[in-house]
Amino acid sequence: MDKQLQPHEFVAIKEQIIILNKAFNSVNDKNVKAVVQADVVETVKSILPDTEIATDFLNQLPEIATSRQRAESAFKQLVELVTPFPELSSNQLGKLFKKVKKLPEPKWENLDRHEMTYLGWNDNGSQKKYIVAPRDGKLVGIYGDFDPKPLNGLCAICHQLGTVSMFLSKVKSRGADGNYTKRGNLICRDSSLCNAQLSSLDHLASFVETTLVK
Repeated sequence: MDKQLQPHEFVAIKEQIIILNKAFNSVNDKNVKAVVQADVVETVKSILPDTEIATDFLNQLPEIATSRQRAESAFKQLVELVTPFPELSSNQLGKLFKKVKKLPEPKWENLDRHEMTYLGWNDNGSQKKYIVAPRDGKLVGIYGDFDPKPLNGLCAICHQLGTVSMFLSKVKSRGADGNYTKRGNLICRDSSLCNAQLSSLDHLASFVETTLVK
C-alpha cells in the first residue's frame, strides 16, 4: 500500500476530528453542527489522498462526530496511509552528529513513528537535547544545551502552549571567522507530545533555519 500521508498531516486530521467531536458534544444547535461538520469535511478532504481508505474515513464522519471511540477506530485504519519517520541506525545517527563523541541514542521502542515529523530526545545527564529534522528533502542533526527547568510557554516547534524549556544551540556568526553565538528557543520538553501537536511544518522549518550553522 502506498504511503501518501505525512505524520503532520495525520495530526492535522486528528485535530479536525477533535474540533468535530467537541462541537457535537457541546452544541445543541443543529445548524451550527452542520457548519462545523462541513468545514471539517472540506479541510480533511484537502489533506487526504484519493484512496479507498480515505473515502471510507470520510464516509464515517457522521458517526465519528458523535463517538470518540469510533474516531479512534477510524484513525487505526487511516494510519496505514502514513509514512512513518525512519528508524535510523547508530551509524546514520552518528553521521548526523559528527561532532558528538558519545552520542546517546533514542529509545525507538517508546516512539510512535507515525506521529513523528521530527525526532527529538533528551540526555538528562549532560542536559542536552538532540533533534533530527527534515530540511530540503534531507535529515539534519541539531543539538544543544537544554535547561532542566520546566516552564509554561509557547513551543517554537509545534507552536502550542505547554511545558517547555530553553534550548540553546551554537550558531556560527555571519562574517565572523570561527566565532559562534548561542541562539535560544523555548521548545517542548517532551518531543513525542510536541510531534502529536505538530500539524504544520512552518514553525519547525523556521526553528531548523535559526538553529543551523549559517
